[in-house]
Order: sequence, then C-alpha cells, then structure tokens
Amino acid sequence: MKVKERIFYISVLTVFLIGLGYPGSLPDAALAQSSDPVFVGAGDIAHCGRSQDEATAKLLDNISGTVFTLGDNVYPDGTASEFSNCYGPTWGRHKNRTRPTAGNHDYHVNGAAGYYGYFGSAASPLDNNCTSNCKGYYSYNLGAWHIIALNSESGYSSGSAQVQWLRADLAANQNVCTLAYWHHPRFSSGQHGNIARSQPFWDALYEYGADVVLSGHDHTYERFAPQNPNGQADANRGIREFVVGTGGAGLYPFPSIQPNSQVRNNTTYGVLKLTLHSTSYDWQFVPIAGQTFTDSGSSNCVGGGTNPTPTRTRTPTSGPTPTRTRTPTPGPTPTRTRTPTAISTSIVMHIGDLDGSSTGSGKWTATVTITVHDANHNPVANATVSGNWSNGASGSSSCTTGSNGSCTVSKSDLRRGRNSVTFTVNNVTRSASTYNSGNNHDPDGGSNGTRIVIPKP
Repeated sequence: MKVKERIFYISVLTVFLIGLGYPGSLPDAALAQSSDPVFVGAGDIAHCGRSQDEATAKLLDNISGTVFTLGDNVYPDGTASEFSNCYGPTWGRHKNRTRPTAGNHDYHVNGAAGYYGYFGSAASPLDNNCTSNCKGYYSYNLGAWHIIALNSESGYSSGSAQVQWLRADLAANQNVCTLAYWHHPRFSSGQHGNIARSQPFWDALYEYGADVVLSGHDHTYERFAPQNPNGQADANRGIREFVVGTGGAGLYPFPSIQPNSQVRNNTTYGVLKLTLHSTSYDWQFVPIAGQTFTDSGSSNCVGGGTNPTPTRTRTPTSGPTPTRTRTPTPGPTPTRTRTPTAISTSIVMHIGDLDGSSTGSGKWTATVTITVHDANHNPVANATVSGNWSNGASGSSSCTTGSNGSCTVSKSDLRRGRNSVTFTVNNVTRSASTYNSGNNHDPDGGSNGTRIVIPKP
C-alpha cells in the first residue's frame, strides 16, 4: 500500500474512532507506522584528490535511512590510510548507518584488509572478527524487505559457497519484496559493459522472485526495465537493475547501449534514494548541488513469497526443446568444442588504471603504476606495457604486469626546474591477447587512461 493510500485509510479510521469517543492520539501513532524505510547510496566514491565525494556525502546529510555502498569505496587502492583520510571525512560520517559492499579497488590491498578493517563487522557479519579475506556477503531485513549484500570480488561462481549461501538465504526469506546489491553489474551500457561473473547471482535471484538489483563499477547512472538473467525483457517477474557508480569518482562514457536500458546519465554525481513500501518501492536519483539531472518512479514488487518462485521458474525451463534437439545431433559438437577454447586463450585488454607519484628534492623521480584489465575488469598478468616520456623528459619505458595486473615505470634525474612530466602508453602486448586502447580509463579521474601528467613533488 502506498503512503497516500495509508494516510487516506488512517484519516477515515480516525474520524470513525473519534465519533466513537476514542481518546487516544491515533493519528500520530498511525502516521509513524506509515513511515517506510529509506535505502540510499551509490558506488565508486571517495578520493582525496577530488571534491565530488564530499558533495554526495552532503546529500546523505539530509537524507535519513540506511546507507548502502556499491564497492570501490575509496581510491586508488583501498588502503587503511585512504579509508581513514579520504573516505572517513566524507561518507565516513555516515559509517554507523552504512551497510557496505566491496569493489575491485578495495581489493588492491591483499584480502581487502583496508576495507574490512575500516568497516569491521558491518562488512562481513557472517565472520567472527575477520579483518581480511572475509566472506563479505550477508543479508538483513529492512521494513518488509529482505536485503542481500553480495561480494562480486570473491567466490561468485555458480558452485561457490557464496552462491549456495545465497540460494539458502532466499529460500529461508521469501519476503514479498527482495533487493540485492554488489559491485559488478550484470548489465551496463557503460565502459565495462555486461559482466558475466554476476550471472550466478542473477540466476538465483530471478528464480526466487527478487525485485531490485543495485551495482556500481561503471561510473554512470543507468536504470533498466525488468529483465531476466539473459537480458530479455520480462515485465511480469523480471528484476529491475540500477547502476549507480556516481558517488564521486570520474564519470564514464556509454560506448554501447544495452537492450532494456531505460534511463542513462554520465554527467551527474548523486545518490539513489529508494523508499521501500510493503509491496512496492519508489526510486529517486538525487543530484549534487549545482546539477539538475534526476530520475524517479514507482513499481510494485514481483511478490509471491508464499509460493516458491523457483518452482514457477523451473517449470517452463525443465525440458526445453532446444536442449533435447541438440543432444542427439553430433555434427555441430566439434564446432561448439572449439569455440570456448578460442575464447579462453584470447583476451581483450585495456588500461584499467594509471596512478602517478613523484619523489625527491632537487632532482626528482616520476613513477607511474599501470594496471591492465580484461573485458570483465579482471587483472591481466604477463602483459608488457610500453610508453614514452615527454613534457620535460624523453625516452621510453616498459614493464610487465604481475599477478595483480600492475607494474611500474619510472623516470629519474628530472631537473628541479621541471614542474611536471607526462607518460603516454603506446602499446600493451601479451601472447594470444589484443590491446583495445579505446577502452582505456582511470576510475579516479587522474588521467584519461592513456596519458598521465606527474607533477613535481
């Protein structure tokens, strides 16, 4: 029941009871019960070198309710000092009401120790005093809604302990309305696009009739129409996804618009505010001061908590004709066997991050840390990065990425009178891999993903 409807019925009931001589203060009590919980937040948030994270934190100052984060809480590496010095003064002032999730930048520190150390038990309540390599997934109820926070950085495969826990949690909590959130979006028109690692989450959530999924990772705002895990429109029982990577990090373009994408914006920072009614929800994208884009609406929940949704889902897929047709047809099998082999050995790479630093007094040294990612934003090891120095420096440098997808190049003995130098990535090479420079980016906005300027210390 929507808030306006509740107020109407409360008013009618109040008049009736007053007519009977009811002496209590029913209107105050009833209206208090009609205040539905608010769920508000974003992902891709804090950086000491930017101001937009403080602007979005100011929005939270004026919005009550539970705060969620969609990963990449602090840039560039999710260290303990970055959480303390960069996240803490902004979104950190709402820490006591925050229910976070982790992103890939939070895992730049081994085991995401900075993230788990900062948020403590709120980040992984299923663990006991865990400070690194924690589960990072959990669930709770908010009003009539069941809320699930997942970890798309670890244990996300279909047979993983996390996905088994997710299915058990959904079976045990068949609320009318269900929402889940994590970092990597299954569907996105942004720089990173659709990310397959989130498929097992979507499969389970769809089977059990979940209503809303929130993700970040792409630094955009995007709202999708309800759809199934295969990206097909499903107005009756599909999941509505919001990508909300607008917490403060540099915004991304929209290279390829996905089916079912209804609203998109990549020029506005802000937070998504959800009001969770007993059988429906309202959404509103709230922009920071000085920006005007917004998006709002309402929708009913899929419902059906008393009858297990998995049964209804499995019924139409229990014996698909295509499966039975392909099974006895041996001819095409070699083709299908060779295709995944080719996919597994060929990687499309791009620069996922460029970070610069400088040291020294008098003559100084410039250092650039380069991170290479695949199309799903996973780190790529054994990739050789080559580039040129300019703007007061000359020559080339190269390095080869380690298991974390990163390597460094340096330029030393720079003249004290030189205020900055520039490093430009020319190429990335790796056996059986392709470099796509058009996908280069830098999540903290310190570069354009291909060229970075390093100032004198």
